[in-house]
Amino acid sequence: MKAVVLLNPKAGKKRALSVEGTAQAIAQELGVTIDIQVIRGPGEGTSMAREAVAAGADRVLSVGGDGTLNAIAAGLVGTNTALGVVAMGSGNGYARSLKLPLKPEDAVRRALTGTPAAMDVCYLNERLFLGTAGIGFDARVAHTFDKSKGRGMWNYMRIILQDILSAEPMRVVVKANHETSEHRVLMMVFCNTREFGNGAIISPGSAPDDGLAELQLVSKPSFLPLLKAFYDVYTNRADKSRHVRTIVGREAQVHQEGTLAHLDGEPVEIGHEVRFRLEPKRLWVVR
Repeated sequence: MKAVVLLNPKAGKKRALSVEGTAQAIAQELGVTIDIQVIRGPGEGTSMAREAVAAGADRVLSVGGDGTLNAIAAGLVGTNTALGVVAMGSGNGYARSLKLPLKPEDAVRRALTGTPAAMDVCYLNERLFLGTAGIGFDARVAHTFDKSKGRGMWNYMRIILQDILSAEPMRVVVKANHETSEHRVLMMVFCNTREFGNGAIISPGSAPDDGLAELQLVSKPSFLPLLKAFYDVYTNRADKSRHVRTIVGREAQVHQEGTLAHLDGEPVEIGHEVRFRLEPKRLWVVR
């Protein structure tokens, strides 16, 4: 087997660089031909993944966070080359949703020995995401987090707690399943997988291989119910909250008052008109 490892040197507070030696040792033990490459800038993960496919790689391992994973996956969608996940990010929502190992040594071994499975992928305005995407409050948090100096769960939670009470609900108009509905939401989350990351499970029923997505419309509760809502998200009970409405499907059109979004936690400017679609079984992922 031929594997290429694409490594984001900034991931895991620069701990991702330490995975290089681990990957070389495990590959030698398994008799796997391995090529380790370092991602130097934005967009390189996609082009390097495409080059790995063209060179005949059987697997491409992503060593980094969900943003790195997203970029590399974009170069593998629709090919027979499998994606291996070595999660080294702030949230690691995709790896957690698939219940993949989070310890780097175990993750590398799984990525080189596990069995590839066909996974669904999703798009907002033709921009790929694997796990979750969102508009509204979570998109604003993603933009603030991206500009902040700190990383990790506690900095992310600090931003949420700092902004949540003053956050204004947003009007959205949703066209899905031949119906049009209007809502005022704190945020709208497009879910191919269960969680944002760090154990925050926004869509307990989501699975990345079932051919369906869950569109979670989250209203803003008052203060005490807000505390209960946080509890529900971190105890796998978000689908039981009266503040969450779910639309299940493969396609939707959404008009939002804002223009921001996040894709797998990465902030983007998406515009007022948002087109969502899911493509089933388009990406091989090692499980």
